[in-house]
Amino acid sequence: MEMRAAPGALGEAWSRRVLAMTLIVAAGFVCLVGQLWYLQVLEGARFREMSEKNRIRVRPVAAPRGILYDRHGLALVDNRPAFTVSLITRDMEDRNSVLARLSILLKVPIAELQEMLARVPEDSLRPVRVRRDLSLEDVARVEEWKLELPGVVVEVEPQRVYPTTTFAAHLLGYVREVSEEQMKQGRYRRGDMIGQVGLERLLDEYLRGRDGGERIEVDALGRPVQVMKREEPRPGAQVVTTVDRRIQEAAERAMAGRSGSVVVMDPRSGDILAMTSSPAFGLDRFAGSLAREAWLTLVKDPAHPLLNRALQGQYAPGSIFKIVVAAAGLQEGSLTPMDRTYCNGEFRLGAWTFKDWMAGGHGHMDLRSALVQSCNVFFYQAGLKVGPDALARYARAFGLGAPSGIELGGEKPGFVPSPALRRSQGRPWHGGDTVNMSIGQGQVLVTPLQVARMMAAVANGGILWKPRLIQRVERADGTLAYSESSRMTGQVDLSPLVWAFLRDALRGAVSEGTGRGARLPGIEVAGKTGTAQTIANSDSARGQDHAWFASFAPADDPQVVVVVLVERGGKGGQVAAPIAREIYQAIFLEKVAMASTGTDS
Repeated sequence: MEMRAAPGALGEAWSRRVLAMTLIVAAGFVCLVGQLWYLQVLEGARFREMSEKNRIRVRPVAAPRGILYDRHGLALVDNRPAFTVSLITRDMEDRNSVLARLSILLKVPIAELQEMLARVPEDSLRPVRVRRDLSLEDVARVEEWKLELPGVVVEVEPQRVYPTTTFAAHLLGYVREVSEEQMKQGRYRRGDMIGQVGLERLLDEYLRGRDGGERIEVDALGRPVQVMKREEPRPGAQVVTTVDRRIQEAAERAMAGRSGSVVVMDPRSGDILAMTSSPAFGLDRFAGSLAREAWLTLVKDPAHPLLNRALQGQYAPGSIFKIVVAAAGLQEGSLTPMDRTYCNGEFRLGAWTFKDWMAGGHGHMDLRSALVQSCNVFFYQAGLKVGPDALARYARAFGLGAPSGIELGGEKPGFVPSPALRRSQGRPWHGGDTVNMSIGQGQVLVTPLQVARMMAAVANGGILWKPRLIQRVERADGTLAYSESSRMTGQVDLSPLVWAFLRDALRGAVSEGTGRGARLPGIEVAGKTGTAQTIANSDSARGQDHAWFASFAPADDPQVVVVVLVERGGKGGQVAAPIAREIYQAIFLEKVAMASTGTDS
């Protein structure tokens, strides 16, 4: 007999099933609503921000760097637009493939690109600049493969441009991307371009300005769709320097092909009108990307192009130092203008014989003629009369053996020896040390900038100025951010008669003595030559000695000091003085031209 369930039992079972299904659906719905509430309410802001980050890119816009002008308003350095390739790591899905293709297109080692990206997190949205100053051909190649290069961005940034490749290189300095060491200071962001040396470094806070930015909407591949918002960058401040571009260019032309330095200073204020160091480095090499190998080659160059010889080169002053000897002797009373010596070409002190630069000697010499003809034998004896302590004291009074106070950085102090210093080292001072010191040899070391300050003091009657490079700094809106006035940092106390004697003797050195190579029609130049031996106990040999010429003009109303040093150039009168003449000719072009043509001024 077949058994059948009761209809009531079946309905009850079905009801239980429906209830269970309803509860399950309701539980699922509650979970779904709860998850939606969690995502939209509790985490909504965070996910919205993440979504915006995937859709919106914030791209920095570099501020144009401030311009450096000369004293007459001519630009010493300017800006130009340049192409830069940057990488956004977050948009690079297949990093290795992108880097490999970019390496081929730009001819950059892939290891170099990998090293740059290793410094930032993989999900970073900030562009990492990997190549600056791209050519139009480079940009065209990158744009051609744009779809294959997600995360690669070509930008236009301002870049420094100079009148010539090496123009005022050591004075102006250069701009490069902030280094890892500089990043540790906490003042810079990765990719910032900052001044590294020279005026670019000294004035970096004023010149850098403030970067702007763009909020850019991008598509799924990270390609720009539209600019949603733009904050304009604030340009850097404008700097008016004391430099005269025309004089700077003349000094660089005159020193072309030689190693050495020229310093041109206004003795009335301490303003630096020109400062050269030769050979110089190419500023444009630092404007773009400089490979490590190229940097090492520059650093190891035996010509030392990175050395600023004007304030970092330390040299024996040679006969330039005779000005100090004469000043000390006359002021202390150990020398008089009437003192006379017969120069036969050599001077004996004990077992030692000290030679004059002129074989056979100069004959009878007094103090003025000894300065004019740069007679060593006279000054050997004069130095012994004055004494080493007084020589050292007056040398320091003239600013030798100590930094000048210029703010470029890296300035060397030079060295002025003395018996007291020698005794503190446990060594004796000998008469031969005094003899050598009297002609600027031995341990005496000076920089061209120190010699320029010394000659400025002779020209202006004893005032030692702090060398000035900056007149004022003006913000982009025209307001004054900084100004600097001339500042006296020392004074040489000599009687008016001594100053008059020195200036007269230095005029004679150019008009009738060893500095005749600096003579110019229409302008009277006063100066002193110097030939500094570079090899101990060797005879002076052309090509081995440093050539000096320190001068000022016009002699009766000094307006400019010109100091020339030529490394291993030979004799100062034959090499350095003609270079100074060329510079003076450019400075006083109109007066020289009128005098040459016989035109009455």
